Amino acid sequence: MKYISLLIILVLFSCKPLQYVNKTDKVLPELGTFGVYSNYLLDNSHIPKSVVALKNPVRLKVQEIKVEKRAIFNRRDSLQASQKDSSLVSIEILDNISLISQLNKDKDLLEYLKKGENYSIVSKTKIHFPTSILQTIQSADEYYLVQNKEKTLSIELRQNNNLLEVIDFSDGKIVDIKVSDFCWGQNKKRKIEIFDFVPKGTSCNKNTYKSAQKAKKKNEFKF
Repeated sequence: MKYISLLIILVLFSCKPLQYVNKTDKVLPELGTFGVYSNYLLDNSHIPKSVVALKNPVRLKVQEIKVEKRAIFNRRDSLQASQKDSSLVSIEILDNISLISQLNKDKDLLEYLKKGENYSIVSKTKIHFPTSILQTIQSADEYYLVQNKEKTLSIELRQNNNLLEVIDFSDGKIVDIKVSDFCWGQNKKRKIEIFDFVPKGTSCNKNTYKSAQKAKKKNEFKF
């Protein structure tokens, strides 16, 4: 009888609807923001420091993602009810070469980043924009990350290589981010600089390292 009761309890629990874990309603950092981002199983810790300073536009990859109403996950989630059955916009840094080149030319920022081993950069975001802004985004054919204001990055929309509009990340709600780690190496002048970005949690390519100090020690050892 004891085992039958236990079996009934297990069956009842297995029949409960799946629950979607509610994300903490915090303000997520914008694209191009560097800082310390620690991933945990049930939560994310975001400590933004600053945004990169851009002198030249950086090409972006923009994609519309349809959001359908969840029939199974009927609990609260990170999107408000008015945002369901709508669209999100995925915005990702496409031209890493241009961004890395500009970072390496910013000597003050480079020295700052060299001092820490845990700095990463927000390389991709998902944003919910109002319908009017979404329609403008849909009509553009090129997208760039630009320095529109001091210490603030914006999205420049172009159509047929002409400026269409500039929108701010604050015009929408960021609902998710992806971050990338810096990979450090030694250039031809034997200076330590950023060589690449890799998704957080993955390894750097050969002869590059997550730590600028480690890259320096490895190269000093070679000589």
